[in-house]
Amino acid sequence: MSSSTLVPALTDVLATSRSADGGRDADEQAVIRIERLQFRSLDEEMLIKAELEERERQQQRDRWIGRAIGAGIGLFFGGMVDGFDAGDLTTGFVTGAMGGLAADGLNHFSDEELKANGFSWATEPGSFLFHRRRHGLPRERVLVIAPAGAGEPWLSTQGVRFCDGYIALFAIEPLVGDMPLVNGVRHLNGMGLMPDPHQAAQRLAPWPCSDGCQRPLELVPTDAGNVLVMAAPIPHHSIY
Repeated sequence: MSSSTLVPALTDVLATSRSADGGRDADEQAVIRIERLQFRSLDEEMLIKAELEERERQQQRDRWIGRAIGAGIGLFFGGMVDGFDAGDLTTGFVTGAMGGLAADGLNHFSDEELKANGFSWATEPGSFLFHRRRHGLPRERVLVIAPAGAGEPWLSTQGVRFCDGYIALFAIEPLVGDMPLVNGVRHLNGMGLMPDPHQAAQRLAPWPCSDGCQRPLELVPTDAGNVLVMAAPIPHHSIY
C-alpha cells in the first residue's frame, strides 16, 4: 500500500475504532488519546511485601499472647512455666523464610516457593511477576488495535511490551479495594500476543497524539494475527 493510500486507510481505522472498555482510544479525527495509557498498574511486589509484613505482625502478636498466657500459668504453678509458646518453634522459621522473600525481592524465587508461601496467583498468566520471570523487564506501555471482524470497527486495548517483544494485555476494569495499593489500579488479564519470529514489525507512519507529539504506528505480526501498535513510556508511578 502506497503512502498516499496508507494514511487515509489508517485514519479511517483509528477514527472508527472502539476500545474494549467501551470508550475511545482515538478521537473522531484519529488522534490517539495517549493519556489513556497513563493509568496506575498493580504493584504486585509491594502487595506481597505488605502481606508478609502483616503476617509477621500477626505472628508477633500471637507470640506475645502465648508468652503472656504462659506467664500467667507459670504464676499459678509457682513459676514452673516461663511463658513458653509452641509458636516460638515455628515463628522464627516461617518469618525467616518470608523475610527473605520481602528483603530479596521475588525474581530469584521459584513458582514452588511462591506457592508454598501462599502466593500461587503470582505464578499464573494474570500476574506481572509471572511474565517478568519469563519475558524479562517491561519495556513500554502499548496501545493495541486489532480487527474485530468483517464490517466491524477495529477494537483497541492497552498492554505492556516486554524485552522479548511479548505484549501482555491489561484487564479492562480497575481493581476495587480498601487498600490504596489496590484500589483503582489495573492488573494484567492473563492474555497476550507473541510477535511472529519469522516476520518483522513494520513502521507505518508517525501518528499524532493528544499530547501534541507524534509517535510511530507499527504493524506487528503476532500469533493472533496482524495488529497495530503504538508505544508510550511507562508512567513514572508504575513499574509496568
